[in-house]
Amino acid sequence: MEDTWPNIDRRYSGSGRRKPVSLLEVFSFGPRRRKSRGRRRNDPGAYVDIYDARSYGAAVSILILSLLDTLLTHSLLIRGIAEEANPIMRAIIESGGFPAFYVAKIVMTTLPVAIILIHKEWSFGRYAARFCLWVYIFLLFWHIFILLQYPG
Repeated sequence: MEDTWPNIDRRYSGSGRRKPVSLLEVFSFGPRRRKSRGRRRNDPGAYVDIYDARSYGAAVSILILSLLDTLLTHSLLIRGIAEEANPIMRAIIESGGFPAFYVAKIVMTTLPVAIILIHKEWSFGRYAARFCLWVYIFLLFWHIFILLQYPG
């Protein structure tokens, strides 16, 4: 068999090691494989199936703040102090009342939070979570400010 082009056996037959392994290395308890340095900052996002406590905390915080926003908005609307600024939610209140308002608010908050949680590894997902948290914190303070202006 010749070592010319059509007859060259190109299969890899080596073990992949660069140097032979000594008997001491075979029975040592040290690492045998190179350890991964983990993800780098410039790696693209990826989907994960295990979420950390920080991600769950952000999602639960957004949902709790949304619930508080809903309750305070309901309180302001019942008192006649304010009107609903969101035209979609205003139409839902006018057509279905407050039970429809609560259901719509839950759905319109839970679905985006789930999408943000799924995309937590992308920078856009992290920024979206922070943005939602800050918007709801601002809304909560705004509701409190209005309630303090019109007590009773």
